[in-house]
Amino acid sequence: MSETEDGDEAAETTEASGSSGGILVWAHEQEPGSLHVDDPEHSLAATAWLRTALLEGAYGISSTTEFFPELLAQEAEMVDNGDGTFTATYTLRDGLMWSDGEPLTANDFKFTFDAMMYADGVDDEGNPNYVYLRGDRTGYDTVTEIAVQSDTVFTITWSEFFAGWKGILVEAYPAHQFSADPAEAAAQLNEALKEWQAPDGNVIASSGPMVFDSWEKGVQINLVRNENYHGSTSPDAENKGLAYVDGVQINYVTDTDAQINALMAGEAHLVMTQPQLAFEQLAQSEDFTVASTAGPVYEHWGMNVHNAHLSDPLVREALAFAMDKSEVMAGLYTPLFGDSLPAEGLGNTYWMSNQSPYQDNAGNAGYGKGDIESAQANLEKAGYTLGDDGVYVHPERGRLSLRVGTTGGNKLREIQQQLLQSKFKEAGIEITIDNVEGGAYFSERPFAPGSIECSQSGGTAGNCDIWDLAQFAWVGGPWPGGNSAVFLTGAGNNCYGYASAEFDAKSAECDSTVDDAERAACYNELWPMWSTLSLLTE
Repeated sequence: MSETEDGDEAAETTEASGSSGGILVWAHEQEPGSLHVDDPEHSLAATAWLRTALLEGAYGISSTTEFFPELLAQEAEMVDNGDGTFTATYTLRDGLMWSDGEPLTANDFKFTFDAMMYADGVDDEGNPNYVYLRGDRTGYDTVTEIAVQSDTVFTITWSEFFAGWKGILVEAYPAHQFSADPAEAAAQLNEALKEWQAPDGNVIASSGPMVFDSWEKGVQINLVRNENYHGSTSPDAENKGLAYVDGVQINYVTDTDAQINALMAGEAHLVMTQPQLAFEQLAQSEDFTVASTAGPVYEHWGMNVHNAHLSDPLVREALAFAMDKSEVMAGLYTPLFGDSLPAEGLGNTYWMSNQSPYQDNAGNAGYGKGDIESAQANLEKAGYTLGDDGVYVHPERGRLSLRVGTTGGNKLREIQQQLLQSKFKEAGIEITIDNVEGGAYFSERPFAPGSIECSQSGGTAGNCDIWDLAQFAWVGGPWPGGNSAVFLTGAGNNCYGYASAEFDAKSAECDSTVDDAERAACYNELWPMWSTLSLLTE
């Protein structure tokens, strides 16, 4: 279907009818390959956004990046048991119901946990062989018991304090649609979540304001209103009852200009994606509202440390020195965000620039300032010599040529690549652009099965040559320690190949630190450990 035909169809079937009723049309660039967002191969932020309309959990996350009781009647109570263990008691709201009319109870939370944590023995290294696909189980793996006290009350006990405890079970699955056996349920969930179809052939029941309806691959996903919705407790929600709209239609349009054109033509009502320069023209129109706010999201260039060049920390630091983040900020981000973001770019990933514990760790290390002299000094120290064509060459590794990829069609990311490509050229580093359209980039490059196998095996298996540099965003939340998950040794979401026993231990120490100030300082100490310079593979 062409873009014009796609737009015409949307215009014919989705015209809004005022403040109540009609279909809300969302144009987005990244179509998921699967709705199983816990599967590392399919962990798109866009999929997570979609699922927030379908499933709710113990706690939700507000627009100010704070936890709020979602399916809970009140804040859960965390108690120090005096023996090193901690127990939280959760009380659900009365009268909760799944979209198919079945009661939503504490048993749904225990079912979800048990399925996620079921292990079929251990692997060759003695690690649990989990069945349910999930990239990270930090905080889940220290739970010693989850107990149902009644239909509305359950408790979770940890072997030690866990700072991200409110982030546990942010979604609960409907136990009545799956096997009561955790082993069978885990396998069923892996299959059912792909296209949101339960084992009995019905759609997976919802606890959120929408219910999954249909998916036309390559075109759109359709959601309809949950008529049994219990109402939102989010501090951001103005409507606390049933959704006003009849449904949501998500049209997948990979090209930024096509998304903007769809908005201008009335074929879409919403674009929720990374900031784009084209949004400036929308901001000048009285017909549109552009909402740009800083949040727990950071754009980055990730490095495959199993690449012959990038395995050398001196090369990784050379890239960090040569990168000029202020040029990128001035040209692409400041026009949209003004002074709400630092002009020198983000220098931390555990704390955002609008949070009090924030430190500009990258800037303090001299990174991101376009320091060509320091970059070249690093390369020459590593044994590289500058070739006649202006590109450095190593006697064993060869020409310093690296590929960078991102979600093709995203204009802002493509321009950002070109700006940095030019700066790296000044330093004698050749960068070639290797993009894949939309969300397919992730499953074909950094999170391809061969790439993940390479990372998890320490470079001894899989395909370590699929990608070199990856440009995309990680989405965080209220618990800073969640950022560690993508760098822990062997973690399912660790596509980079980073491995450090010291980092793993420090991360666990931060997560178990009870004092807020001490924990904040600990997370700041973590950042340099996985940065370009200091983190080595083992």
